[in-house]
Amino acid sequence: MPKNINSASRIVSLIKAIPSHPDNTQTMEVWASLFQVPERSPQRRSFVVSERLGAMYRELDIVRSQMTAKNFSEELYASAIAQLEAAFSTMSLHTSWPNVRQHLTAETLVAMAFCGEIIDNEEDLISAEELTEIENKVQDLEQSLEGSTLPPRLKSLIQHHIDLIRKALAEYPIVGARSLRQAARTALGEIVEVREEISAHPDAPEIANLGSVWKRVNSAADLALKADKLVQLGQKAWDVVGGFLPS
Repeated sequence: MPKNINSASRIVSLIKAIPSHPDNTQTMEVWASLFQVPERSPQRRSFVVSERLGAMYRELDIVRSQMTAKNFSEELYASAIAQLEAAFSTMSLHTSWPNVRQHLTAETLVAMAFCGEIIDNEEDLISAEELTEIENKVQDLEQSLEGSTLPPRLKSLIQHHIDLIRKALAEYPIVGARSLRQAARTALGEIVEVREEISAHPDAPEIANLGSVWKRVNSAADLALKADKLVQLGQKAWDVVGGFLPS
């Protein structure tokens, strides 16, 4: 386990988690395996892998900015960042894995690991058990939509929130608890837009399950980010729509 949890340490952990692959393995398949991309459609698979690599690239930008703020000499880490940028390029997805693996040298990972030690600790890890519990709640929510009599707009909203949370969970190893927080911010705005429709169905189990999921997501994010419980986004969201959900 790294000493500090931040963008640099997450990148190192992910790279170290890549298992050995034969030289004729397509780079797309290596990343899809690492990111646990379930889509079978080649087009969808490519899209999701590209999204995950984009998130990795943005984390590198954060590392660069944070190291600059620490006033360390750029030549100590610039080469490592450049190597990782090359590795994360979507232009290499349809080439063989050795073309990308050559950028993931021991020297590159050591330099990035040093960045992880230099940059401040940003959050606590969310346990695998907690992440699994959130996923289980999402599955329960999705099942509650089957045969739902809610208006189409609300059913569409709930399905979109299911997708939001699942994407946040998938990106958690890359961007940390910020993925959950960003999903919650998006959800908050959408909930406010349909608050009257939600308030018209206070006894719907789908609505209750939606509230339960978001409270669990926000609780996990707040604990990881050490946020003040008074500013929990999930609680504020439900206060806005009338506070009708069970606690």
